[in-house]
Amino acid sequence: MPKLKLSEYEQKKIMARATLKNRMEIKQISMKAMAKRLNKPKSTLYNRFANPGIIRLDDLWTLVSLLGLSDEEILQIVRGKEKV
Repeated sequence: MPKLKLSEYEQKKIMARATLKNRMEIKQISMKAMAKRLNKPKSTLYNRFANPGIIRLDDLWTLVSLLGLSDEEILQIVRGKEKV
């Protein structure tokens, strides 16, 4: 069976998820600690990481300060492109 090309939306989801998880590994912050800082249940955080399109702006602001995301990484999350 031929391999299907991912849609643009799926590519953006993968890029956003990878950018956030990469920065979490660098900062050594667990999902449990992240959920506590965001004042959200872990299940909500897992859902938002699985579907980055539903991350709220206030959560994104907290993630930026907590993870120390650079401007380039923020654009990767928002635009879903590897290099901006």
